Amino acid sequence: MMYEKITIDESILYIEQHHVDTFMQLATKLDNYSYLLKEGGISRMDGWIMAFNIWLILLPEDDIIIKTDETSLYYTSNVLIYNALKDDTYFQHLKDRADASPELLYLSSLFLATGLNEWLLFVMKKYQLHGLIERGKSRSYFNALNGTDEEIQIFLEDQAQFVKAAVQELRENSFKQMIKRCCDEAYFLYVDHYQQPLIKD
Repeated sequence: MMYEKITIDESILYIEQHHVDTFMQLATKLDNYSYLLKEGGISRMDGWIMAFNIWLILLPEDDIIIKTDETSLYYTSNVLIYNALKDDTYFQHLKDRADASPELLYLSSLFLATGLNEWLLFVMKKYQLHGLIERGKSRSYFNALNGTDEEIQIFLEDQAQFVKAAVQELRENSFKQMIKRCCDEAYFLYVDHYQQPLIKD
């Protein structure tokens, strides 16, 4: 399965190996929900890495902080979207739920990763960043820095273009609407599958 390829290095936060192991255990346990994660502006494998990072942000651990090392200078859109998620009211309500079980947080990470992936594609189409869409099909977003110097330079230019468009789009309601929809869908699925009342004879 794709989620088995996730490593600690692909986290945008400072974490330990047990975070990766816990996510893998949840993904294995809830493997029948893997279909929820779909392609969008980046590949499905990159979508899994995005889901992992969203799950990390949802964890009730205040000591987890975003990396400010050299890679964050290359992945400027990660920092932008991380801050947008942290500031979103619906995301915070989900994170702060007293009844937020591991299953709810995991399912939410899948819905949010797909929603965010679709939002990335929406932004690229709306702002006519067609080159980014095409290049996104042939490269791994989270491993872009493993390319040649020329490929890395193109990636940096793409990041700059996307961030400029995303900053503009974040002034609209599309991001907040996407987060609300994904949080609602995740919660309804969780209630349907994990909180069904016992049927008495």
